[in-house]
Amino acid sequence: MRGAPALEGEIRTLFDDEGIVLLDFTTSSHGGRMTLRAVGDRKDGLLSIDDCVRLTRQIQHLISEKCLLADDYRLEVSSPGLDYPLREMWQFVKNVGRMLKVNVHGERGPREISGRLTAADAEGITLRSDEQEWTPRYGELLNARVLPEINPPRKESKR
Repeated sequence: MRGAPALEGEIRTLFDDEGIVLLDFTTSSHGGRMTLRAVGDRKDGLLSIDDCVRLTRQIQHLISEKCLLADDYRLEVSSPGLDYPLREMWQFVKNVGRMLKVNVHGERGPREISGRLTAADAEGITLRSDEQEWTPRYGELLNARVLPEINPPRKESKR
């Protein structure tokens, strides 16, 4: 293998060409078999199963064409899923209207806040619960995740 950084760069370029952001790329080895995991998402819209299948085939072709790995490897291409942490502003904007759980710096250590994400801009986010509204800046967020909802409120369609 030419090295994980070279392979990651090639995969990042491939994702960029498809309009997909490479959120995470990891390699691991178990029993002499290499496992590659690429997690991607679209800034607008969803990453579909068809997208993942197409990207998998393109990565396999890239690895074969450039002789980047031996034939014995496992490749996983996926969307981030609900439990994936939100890190970038566009991820928060994309999830406006959803319930979030965030950890922020508090007076006595990390503090957990849950609420509906009502806004996200260049400065930070706005979370609202029945009782309160919070407006943490991005630098105050230790982590943020989308919470699953059984019957989420319907998003208004953009016209």
